[in-house]
This record gives sequence, C-alpha cells and structure tokens, in this order.
Amino acid sequence: LAQESRIRRSIRYRSTVGSHPTSRLSAYYPITELAMSLRFGQHFIAAFLCGLGLLPCTSRATYDVGDAEEDDTMSMLQRPAIATPDAEASAAAAGAGRTWPILVPLQRESVPLIRNGKTVAHKTSYAGAISIGHPAQDFRVVFDTGSAHVVVPSAACSSETCLEHRSYNISASSSALAINVDGSQVPEGELCDQVTIGYGTGKVTGEFARDEVCLGGDSEETRTCVEVSMVMAVEMTTQPFKSFNFDGIFGLSLDALAVGPEFSFFNRLAGSGFGGELQFGVFLAGPDAGQEHSSEIALGGHNSKRLLSPLQWTPVAVKQMGYWQIDIKEVRIGNKTLDVCKDGSCRGVVDTGTSHFGVPGSSINEFLTALATDGVEGEDCRFVDAPSMELVLEGFTLNLGPRNYMRPLAVPSNMNVGSSRGVTMESGGQADQFEAAAPASSSTRRLWPWQTQKPSHSCAPRIMPVNLPAPLGPNLFILGEPLLSRYYTVYDWKEARIGFGLAATKANKEALVQEGQEVDSQDEQQEEIYSFMQVTVT
Repeated sequence: LAQESRIRRSIRYRSTVGSHPTSRLSAYYPITELAMSLRFGQHFIAAFLCGLGLLPCTSRATYDVGDAEEDDTMSMLQRPAIATPDAEASAAAAGAGRTWPILVPLQRESVPLIRNGKTVAHKTSYAGAISIGHPAQDFRVVFDTGSAHVVVPSAACSSETCLEHRSYNISASSSALAINVDGSQVPEGELCDQVTIGYGTGKVTGEFARDEVCLGGDSEETRTCVEVSMVMAVEMTTQPFKSFNFDGIFGLSLDALAVGPEFSFFNRLAGSGFGGELQFGVFLAGPDAGQEHSSEIALGGHNSKRLLSPLQWTPVAVKQMGYWQIDIKEVRIGNKTLDVCKDGSCRGVVDTGTSHFGVPGSSINEFLTALATDGVEGEDCRFVDAPSMELVLEGFTLNLGPRNYMRPLAVPSNMNVGSSRGVTMESGGQADQFEAAAPASSSTRRLWPWQTQKPSHSCAPRIMPVNLPAPLGPNLFILGEPLLSRYYTVYDWKEARIGFGLAATKANKEALVQEGQEVDSQDEQQEEIYSFMQVTVT
C-alpha cells in the first residue's frame, strides 16, 4: 500500500459537542465562501443534531492522500505518531515480564472474481484482529508495511462501504480523544482537521482520534497496547474495501510516511520502552488449500520457526521516504538479464498490503512476454513449465518460480483479469481494471503480448504495472504477496534493514523435497489486484 504524501488545507463544515465529536467524510472539494457564510446560521442546529448522533460532523483542514478502484490487484502505501508519558510508562511496565515476540494470527480471505458466469481469478487479503478503546471495540485489519496509519471506519460514516464493516465509535470509548493532525485536542464547537489517503488501489477520507490500540490476544501475557493517533474513516471507496471482510488498515511503514510520528503504531511502541526487539516479522502461508489460517505477524522480534533458511539482510534504501524499500541490482528471467535495472535506478518496496508483484510500467510487456504461457482449462497454472524470476540484491538473490508468481487459474484467451494501469499517482492511485471481453470468434479474439497464435486458454503471471514518477519511480517494483508467500520477511526498525529467509510454507517444503533437500525450520521445533501502498496524502 504505497503512498507518497503531500499536504494541503481546505475549509470544511464542522460541528462538535463535547470532547468526543462524531464525524463524517466531507466532499473532496473545499466548500465555497458562500457556503461558509451559511455556517453561522446553521451552527447551533448542527451542533445539537451532532450531539444527538443524528448529524455527522465534517472537518476544517484536509490532508488528501488519493483515489482508487477495482480489478484483481490491490495495493496500499502511506506515513506515522507519539504516546503520552503515562501511556509509555504503562506500556514499558506491561512489557517487562512478557514473552516476545507477540504472535498475531492472520486469516487469508479469498473472494472469487466472476467473468461470464465463471470464476477466473480471486481477490486475496490477509487480516488479523486488533481492539481499540475502553471498552474494547474489535476490528480486523490488513497489517500493511506500505502505509503508516491505523485506519478504521467511523461510526459516523454512512456510506455503503462503511456499513459493510465494523465501525469505531469515539463517543463509546472512555479513553478516546478527538484531535487535530498536530495532536492537539479539538476545541468544543470548532472545526477539526481531515485527511484523505490515497492507496495504490482505493482511498479513504477521515478525521483524527487518539485512543489505545491493542493486539495479540485477550490475556496480558499475549497482547500489547499502545496509545496511538489514528484515522477514523468517514468515507471509503467501494474498491477494494467493500468486497473484503477486513475493516481497516494497520500501517507499519517507517515514520517518514505518516502525517506525524504519533500516528505510527510501531514508532509509538518503540518509544514506550517495551521489552521486545524493535522488529516485526511477517509469514504469509500462500494460497494452498488448508493454509487459510496459518499466516501470522510477529511483533517485538520474529518467529524463527517460520524459517527454512537463515535470514539474509539488506539495508533500507532512501529511508527518508518512509517506505520499506530496497535496492535491486539486476532482474533476471530464465537466463536473461533484463535491461530495466542496468542504470542502477531500480528499487523495490516490500509491501504486505499488495496482492501482486508490481513491475515498472515501461517494462510490463517484457515481463508478460517472458513469464506467461499457453494454458489448458482446468489446469493449475502454478505447475506449468515457465522460467524462474530472480531479483539480485546486495549479497544475495531472491528467486520466484511459477508456483509463486503465476495465477492459479487458466483463463480464456479473450478475457483479461489484470490491471492495465496498476499503481499510479493519478486519481489517488486508482487502478484501472480490464473488463471481461465479450465472447469473440477466433478471427477477432485478442492476442496477449506473448501469444503467436490463438489458444483457448492462457496462464498469466500475477504482475501489475507501477507507474510512479521520481523520486519514488520510475523503475520501482512492489514486492507483494507472490514474493512474500515464498520468503519470510523481518523488518528491523532500529537498524533500518529487511531480512529475507525461505518461509516454512507447504509449497517451499514440497519444493525442497523434490530437490532432494532436507526440510527443517531454523528452530528446534486468486484474485483481484489490490495495493494499500500509500501514494498520496492530503
């Protein structure tokens, strides 16, 4: 979920009663001076209705972060915040006797994508449980290394998308406080700040609150809680949010991507004196049957039982941008080194909130031609004969085979299920979708870039174009689920580095057995594109 931030301010309506104002997403454009002149005549009535919960309130300052829409890709990307001394002291005391890391189970959700009455792909996501406030309000969120903020729907949001999910009621939490972007309390009866966050696919608009956020379980030994500033979404785009069961996003990028350091959960945790390491590890079990509940995120260290090989480390590149991104020296497909990285400008954002493998838009056809192949209806494309793809980093190489990068289902050759636009800065990172083509005769059927004749079905890789300008692009890769389901990744906050080790997944274990290698951990013991990489913030 990649996001590049830019800040602007505009005038919005706002009515509040007490210290727990309800809120609503305001329109994308600032209201006019004429509309503002009406506010004084309406203020008392609006405040009264707002206090009764009958009228949501809007905001004064807007920080816009983007736009989005639906196909079989998903990407999310963004920026973090700070806790009070009392909260930091309590967090440190609570963490002193706890066993680290804390493990949070992640559930893989797969939503079928239907074309002409048939399932041709799946939208996928990985989400885990958190709670917010006192008494606790429970949510399921995507833990996203490509964005920086904790975002959940507001109870004041009445859009169709918000109504599909659990919502956060600031008035129901005794520990909550409505705040502006600078962390100050919103004065009674005054306007508040608002932010719009654009992800690789989709956008949210919301207002700010400070409350206690907890994850890791119900007992004191298995969970940790931190006071953090967060975003209450008063509007969420239909795609990708409506089609998934998860409620919100839990940003884990570096703090430079947040609107303020107090908005970053891990930054707040790091400053609390907790007893764990300043690391978190991510294990995605992949799409194999029976593995839907096997994924996890480890907080305060990493889980060595999820590794089949030792970790190899590479430093974060351009840390000041806020992304967990790394330098890529070369890209190879089969025995061929591609030209895209020859000038030394390639980088890759390691993004747990992106469903696909993103490649520079200028090279998308080269990747399609090299990786895709003809298929057979009913055949699992992950087991076809196709070349490997290698990413050469400083000191080691990451390798992906068709079992990692290929879409499982062969689709009719006259049908497109991917994204032609992918991740862009335009329209807040909106991703265009290919429409299913109408049934075509053999004489009019469209050819994919890799095809020389017209087969009935095709096997295509799970890749999407990334069209972002400098300084983040143009030669930017987004290392999403295809890579993260092969490698266990560890994010070292203190040292600003990322570790990669072969993940202890069913697919990797089977591959090692076929190669005649011993399988053991390092311890004793389909789809739709989405991207929550944060691309804009306003």
